[in-house]
Amino acid sequence: MQNDCTNIYQSARKIAGLTRERAAELLGLSARSLADYESGLRLPPNDVADRMVTVYNSQLLAVQHLRNSTQIARDLLPDVKEMALPEAVLTLVDAVYAFADDRLDRELIDIARDGVISEDERERYDRVIDKIRDITAAAIALASMPRGGA
Repeated sequence: MQNDCTNIYQSARKIAGLTRERAAELLGLSARSLADYESGLRLPPNDVADRMVTVYNSQLLAVQHLRNSTQIARDLLPDVKEMALPEAVLTLVDAVYAFADDRLDRELIDIARDGVISEDERERYDRVIDKIRDITAAAIALASMPRGGA
């Protein structure tokens, strides 16, 4: 497991305002197991990560855990940063407007019209996809707001 991705569990716990001991108790784990997850020594199993998402009230942790778990999730899910509600809303709206202002919807239609992404269309297609990833990351950040408040 990569060390640069391992502190998501510790970060989510701290944001939730829990000590390691209290979190371990609420999660039904030993403090040692939780320390191993937080240090990157071990990746928590999905059922433990699911309990963390609930106990820490952090839907973003679910996305981050999936990205840590498999390469396919890293390929499909954008890297999403934690944001306050106003920042998440503004980031999403800005990304959507930028997509429309650049008329990338029309460009995507033009590229896809014949059902083939040709070599001369590849660079344009990749640029459109990068902007779609920006929109997706912003939408996930917004959808990942803690339940019951920001």
